[in-house]
Amino acid sequence: MTEVEEMGLLVEGMKSYPKALGALSEFQRIVISAIRESVAGELGSLSTAMGVVLTEKEIIDRVRPSTAGSFDPKEISLGVKIDRIGKSGWSLYFVLWWWKNKPNVSVSIWIRDGKLAESIFTKLASPQEVSASAAMDAGHEIYINRVLEDAEQIPAVLRELNREFCELWTKAGGFGKPLQP
Repeated sequence: MTEVEEMGLLVEGMKSYPKALGALSEFQRIVISAIRESVAGELGSLSTAMGVVLTEKEIIDRVRPSTAGSFDPKEISLGVKIDRIGKSGWSLYFVLWWWKNKPNVSVSIWIRDGKLAESIFTKLASPQEVSASAAMDAGHEIYINRVLEDAEQIPAVLRELNREFCELWTKAGGFGKPLQP
């Protein structure tokens, strides 16, 4: 960016920044609220499938990037998580994220122990266990994902992914024992 372009952006930003920031904050609030509501409605099914008790008070917001100074276009996501990394070595994520400028909705579990993650993924991907649409990323995260065509679809697509997520773990025999605290 040239110095002239930077100065133009600075001048325009002085006028529009508060309104733009307000719009971004409201968008984040609406998306996170819709995802939180959907996840809260599926906690019973998720708990049964996983073999662990999940509570609504464990659901926390997840915004990436968390600050404007740490912007990475590959790491843009909004949603919620249930974070048990500290006591159990895993976290669940329910997010809207963008890949190649296309919005996606995803349900995933990130497992600190890569070998455990690989063994669970292998069981999920085994044709005799379950015909799964699960994928694995970076050796620790197992996820299912859908491209989103319309923002109004977020709750419905997330409910569908939650049901599929539960079905995968139930058909694979659950995974409560290796992941319990």
